[in-house]
Amino acid sequence: MITTVQTLVIVVGGLLGGVYFAFSTSVMPGLRRLPAAQGIAAMRAANAAILNPAFMLVFFGAPLGGIALAILAPSPLVITAAVLHVVPSLLLTMLVNVPMNNALDAADADDEQVWNHYLTKWTLWNTVRAVACAAATLLLVI
Repeated sequence: MITTVQTLVIVVGGLLGGVYFAFSTSVMPGLRRLPAAQGIAAMRAANAAILNPAFMLVFFGAPLGGIALAILAPSPLVITAAVLHVVPSLLLTMLVNVPMNNALDAADADDEQVWNHYLTKWTLWNTVRAVACAAATLLLVI
C-alpha cells in the first residue's frame, strides 16, 4: 500500500510541478509579450479555466497524499516532501497567488502598471511552487 501511495504522490506531484513550471517558463513569458489588456484577459481566462476537477485532484492530491505517506511511512525524506507539497505549493497558492488573481480580476482591464507588477510577483512565487514540487517529487523517488 505504501508503494502505491508513494507512486501516486510522485505522479500527482510531478504533474503539479509541471503545471507550475509550464506557467513560469512559457505561459507567463508569452503573456508578457501581449499588451496589458490582452494579457490580463488571457490570465483571467486561464485562472477561471484551471478551476476544474482534474486540476483540483492534482492540486489537493499532492499535499494530501504527501501527508498520508508521511503518516504511513515517516522518514526525513518523506516528511520533507510532504512539507514541500503543503507549504510552498498549497499555502503559497492560497496566501499569495490566489489573492493576486483576485486582485487582477478587480483591476482595470488594461492597467499596465498592475499587469507588470502581477507578472513579476506572480511568476516569482509560481516558480517557488514549481521548484518545491520538483524537490518533493525527487525526494520521494529517492
